[in-house]
Amino acid sequence: MLAEGWARVWDLLTPVLEKVEWALPRRRCACWGKVTTASVPGVRHAGAGSVSYGPGLHAAAVLLASEGNMPVERAAMVIDALLGVPVSAGFVARANARLSEDLAAAGFDEKMKAALRAEPVLCGDESPVNVLRKDLDEATGEPCEGSPHLLAVRTPWPGLVWYGAIPSRSSAAIDATGVLDGFDGYLTRDDYAGWHQYDARLAGVQLCCAHIIRALRAVLMLAPNVQKWVGRLIDLLREANGLVVATRATGQARLDQDAIDKLRARYDADVEIGRLTNLSRPWKDDKNHPGLVLARRLAARTDQVWLFLTDFKIPWTNNAAEVRHEVARNKWICREEDRLMSVA
Repeated sequence: MLAEGWARVWDLLTPVLEKVEWALPRRRCACWGKVTTASVPGVRHAGAGSVSYGPGLHAAAVLLASEGNMPVERAAMVIDALLGVPVSAGFVARANARLSEDLAAAGFDEKMKAALRAEPVLCGDESPVNVLRKDLDEATGEPCEGSPHLLAVRTPWPGLVWYGAIPSRSSAAIDATGVLDGFDGYLTRDDYAGWHQYDARLAGVQLCCAHIIRALRAVLMLAPNVQKWVGRLIDLLREANGLVVATRATGQARLDQDAIDKLRARYDADVEIGRLTNLSRPWKDDKNHPGLVLARRLAARTDQVWLFLTDFKIPWTNNAAEVRHEVARNKWICREEDRLMSVA
């Protein structure tokens, strides 16, 4: 006779909505006659004579709407479907607002900035967002100029993430957040000029190689048979990252200098080919050809392209910051004070 087989099934118990009624003592001041009612422990929004949802349902609303990037209506629907509690879209919105208020009251935003400034390496990125209405200029009362953006600064590994809404993509708007005040470590970013204001005090800058590859592809698409230097540079950047991954796995903290010199020599040669290829190539409105503009920029930024080879704690892209943008990119921000809060 064969031995019996077995199987194991893991599942969840059916959610149960627990309803707890609290007896809230009242006391009248003997001097002034004011009546004070006790509050519900741990549920500050639960007022006397009201019915409210507790921390568990608030957590579900925040998780779905914030981290899950769900519209409040859909988050309410999912809570009803999974937990059997028919909450409203208004509750979901208010739950997220309450968290924002609690974080602000605790000084979480400044503490997050301070923690980020103490890190050795950060990634930064900015991205446009849709808004219901722009902030108003305090002096004129008119809508602020510029396109509202979401700013993300974070550690390259899972850990600290800070979001901030800025009224425009300007250098002043980025700096006004204060998130990089006093930071003197390494920063991986794109080549947008708004970030250049920090370069002088940083230990080093790594240009995002994903952005570089996108710029190279744009030039390649203009004339694939002519701009062959572009394809070689794309392959070279990917080859270099592969070497970094393989070398890091052996316990080393950087590539040896000989390997770095060989990679940079190939880079320099193809960047120069790109410059010569497009030096006299015509473009619209008598402007320089995009291939020439890119080749000159890459030549000027060589050290910032290859910094990641010299210290493996520096990522070769700022994709960590960009990925977090995808969580918030489609959220609607009404005003600066309703900004997306920092998260850890």
